[in-house]
Amino acid sequence: MGLTQQLASPDPREREAAAHAVARAVWDPDAETVLAAALAAAAADEEDPAARRAQLEALPAVEGGLGDADLERLGRLWPAPPALDRLLARAGRLQVCAPARPSGAATLTEVRCLRGAPHTGLGLRTPEGAWVVLERIEFQGRAVARLETGRTARVLLSGPGARDLGEWDRLEADPRAREYVRLLRAPDPRVRELAAAGTADWPDSWDPDTGRLLCAALARAARAEADPEALESQLHALLQLGDHLAPPALALLRTLDPAALPAPVRPYLDELLAP
Repeated sequence: MGLTQQLASPDPREREAAAHAVARAVWDPDAETVLAAALAAAAADEEDPAARRAQLEALPAVEGGLGDADLERLGRLWPAPPALDRLLARAGRLQVCAPARPSGAATLTEVRCLRGAPHTGLGLRTPEGAWVVLERIEFQGRAVARLETGRTARVLLSGPGARDLGEWDRLEADPRAREYVRLLRAPDPRVRELAAAGTADWPDSWDPDTGRLLCAALARAARAEADPEALESQLHALLQLGDHLAPPALALLRTLDPAALPAPVRPYLDELLAP
């Protein structure tokens, strides 16, 4: 029985075991997308507490494959456990849907949530790349902690980009990580090389969940990489992000054959796999 079928098994222990199996591996992009959809569907329908906990904890392993429909389904789970709450916040996308009104150091406006579930205190980027902070959310006349997909709310925004917002501008929870994951799959090796270098420019800027997402993408890219310079960039980035390197990504790196690697990059792999 495949994992997607096992996630739909009538036996909750089978569903729990399948979720644990998903969490223990780094998946290729096609499998990641299929498993992400199956895991989101399973978690949304799950009634067994242990199986649901395992399913939600496994979601970061296939986060790059979650589509907007999967995120919307997961956003209906309330109250959201911390891991899911952070995942939905990382996917957050808002669209300004009324004129922005600067007020002192902050800006008042209305936004519609297009994806994920941004929460108060979250940093988002404007179309120009400037930061704004979601200071307050007011939905139907009352303050709320987060804004769910499809809902419109009045918000108070602060930060360098808040005063220059225009109607219909989109704000995204730091989109860099998702863009790097996408670029690490690009057909051009120079694009893959630069994407890997970008992940390591500010290694301390990533939260643990995002760091693990990037390490998984880098390990997957390194496993398939044929270009020596891109491979060196990927392994160097993994060293820089070493605090976020989880067992599934390490297991993937252990499948690399050192003897088949270009001599200049072997020390990188040796250091990554050193006990």
